[in-house]
Amino acid sequence: MAGLGMLMLLLGVVALWLRKKQTLYTSRPFLWFALLMGPSGLVAILAGWVTTEVGRQPWVVYGLQRTADAVSAHGDLHMSISLLTFFVVYSSVFGVGYSYMVRLIRKGPQPFTPEPHGTPARPLSAAIEPQQSKEERA
Repeated sequence: MAGLGMLMLLLGVVALWLRKKQTLYTSRPFLWFALLMGPSGLVAILAGWVTTEVGRQPWVVYGLQRTADAVSAHGDLHMSISLLTFFVVYSSVFGVGYSYMVRLIRKGPQPFTPEPHGTPARPLSAAIEPQQSKEERA
């Protein structure tokens, strides 16, 4: 978990550096690194959970802690609801993300056409309005 966290920080720092050099979208090694780091957040969360749970076991094995003390204080119903909730939430997030990516892939790449007025400062200013002369505005 800590190693993946450091790799995520490295990804961010390298992205800032490449952005400053204006090669963020053309650096193939970085793009591959970013692609491979995609599932790292989920893997880090699961690795942390496994580390926490496995960390309890040596105390029980060596007799320093009773098995009853190592077990969660929640009942079967609470644990089942928690597991079901995690399953539903993760499945929903995965499903929405997957369907969005499939729609983007079906749409295909769009040609790049730079804005005639540069990048808008506000999202609503991106709408191109017809130019009016000074006489028409008055």
